[in-house]
Amino acid sequence: MKLLLFLSALLGLAWALQDESQVPAQPGFHPEQVEGPWHTIKLGATDKTVIEEGGAYLCFMTGITLLQNGDLNVTYFHRKDGKCVKEYYIAEKTGSPGRFTFEYQGKNYLTFVLVTNDVTIMDLENQNDRGTLIVAELHGRSLSAGKHGLEAYRKHTSRRGIEQGNIVDLLEYRKLPFLQPCFSSLGPKPQ
Repeated sequence: MKLLLFLSALLGLAWALQDESQVPAQPGFHPEQVEGPWHTIKLGATDKTVIEEGGAYLCFMTGITLLQNGDLNVTYFHRKDGKCVKEYYIAEKTGSPGRFTFEYQGKNYLTFVLVTNDVTIMDLENQNDRGTLIVAELHGRSLSAGKHGLEAYRKHTSRRGIEQGNIVDLLEYRKLPFLQPCFSSLGPKPQ
């Protein structure tokens, strides 16, 4: 009997760990809310090297498409071998609205923390054999929309242990000449 209780507890723990992130998702989240074009405004990480030039998480999201099965196709640009490359990942839905998972350098738990008509804050928790990495992203429907989510983004990054010095303003990155080919078709360069 004790063995059965122990195994039940382990099974319950394994089930709970399927959705590792303890980050609260946007209440009332519906995936249709995040479908469409986006511009990455800010990236913050517990390890800043992953969002600096050459870092694995330095990317510029361009859009999200809702798939028929409820998963999300997330399209983005990043630099690979000195060139801008357009890629995507499929974020698989979980049993919790606003939470998705995908594989990239380990298991990633994606949570939509804030979703409005103009901005979204996405929290990525990467778990791999080296430990846990937190990446917080602020995206706007336009390049100027991000200012509407700055205070919520600041609070979220603070809550997740991301220091102010570990946040990169990607509007500044967009001005760099070597990145211009990535953005020429996405709209005007920020002033």
